Amino acid sequence: MRLPLTKFFLVTISLCCFAKLATAQIDPMSQKITEWYLEERFIIADQNDDALLDRDEMLRFPREFTYYLVERHFQLSDKNRDGLLSFNELYHRVRTEFIYRQNMDRKDLRALEESYPQLADLELSYLKQHPQLVVRLFANLSWMYSHSELAESLYEDKLWTSQHPEALVSLQKNLCWMASNPLAARILYKNNDTNSRLPEMLGWRASHKDFFRRHPKLDQFYEMSFWPTNIQLGRR
Repeated sequence: MRLPLTKFFLVTISLCCFAKLATAQIDPMSQKITEWYLEERFIIADQNDDALLDRDEMLRFPREFTYYLVERHFQLSDKNRDGLLSFNELYHRVRTEFIYRQNMDRKDLRALEESYPQLADLELSYLKQHPQLVVRLFANLSWMYSHSELAESLYEDKLWTSQHPEALVSLQKNLCWMASNPLAARILYKNNDTNSRLPEMLGWRASHKDFFRRHPKLDQFYEMSFWPTNIQLGRR
């Protein structure tokens, strides 16, 4: 995927600002993953290539842009009051956004507990019997990291996922998780059935695969440097 000229300059300037703000403790590869994710998340939503996002464009990926779809948050982010959000405006709100997303993840899990009392002590067999629960859990970034082994047992079960493709669709729309788990992403991208179910993601896939090729040791890194320090994401 190639940026239109205006978008290229906009994103380049914004990422230069990001690099200057980065501390010396941030691993260079982690920063590359962060920059790629922020840029590609913006591009995939920007349907008319005007380097700006309106509410309708963000609604195509409501989980990724849930923070900005709250009217008050949109207004706080829209510094020039033009009713649109630039990459730079989103970038300056990103830490606040991810604190909000973590809180939303926790809220969603509390709501799920009311319908699924076993949520606190899930077993693989139970999840396989409740695919709609898996759909919601795969969209939840916090759950994916705190239950990584359980999640992996599900998405690597080809028979089960072939019977419940909606679960893989949900997982691959979790762009933040996909960007920070390159080894799993490589495996998931081999499932061509998902291509027909997610045509809007083909550009994302192509760009992500290209990112893999340019950084062959990417599997050794996964941390995104813009996550606030209070968000603890583990990995087995």
